[in-house]
Amino acid sequence: MAVVATTAVTAQETEKRDDRRGPNPEKRVEKQVKRLDKKLKLSDSQKEQLKEFYGEFNKAQQARMEQMRLQEKQDRDALNNKINSILTDEQKAKYAEMKEKDKEMWKEGHKGSGRGEGKGRGHGPGRKHRPGRGHGDHGGMDSFDGGTGQ
Repeated sequence: MAVVATTAVTAQETEKRDDRRGPNPEKRVEKQVKRLDKKLKLSDSQKEQLKEFYGEFNKAQQARMEQMRLQEKQDRDALNNKINSILTDEQKAKYAEMKEKDKEMWKEGHKGSGRGEGKGRGHGPGRKHRPGRGHGDHGGMDSFDGGTGQ
């Protein structure tokens, strides 16, 4: 009985996560083609070609995003190396501790998936953005490490 309940909860969580992030790439392509077909009355051949075009586009987009994430990590690492190069041993230890604490806060704030969920992050119900304060401007170190703790 517990296994069935756990499986159902996991499936629901996956559905919610997919809803927040948008449909999976195949569903997104289908939706895009369906939308165009509704407006343009496409032939079957055109629909198949569009699916291929959107698929190629999405793959290229995904590759660009991954490259961007890698570059951001390299930039963050370089920044942290520069910061550490000017700190005393005592400051380095405190800085590492601050980054670790921020990393934990970031993980807690992004538990279960979509951005903005969890404790202390985002602008969910009842929370408003305070002008003059950037996201993550809570005294932690995300401005240096993007919440990765690196």
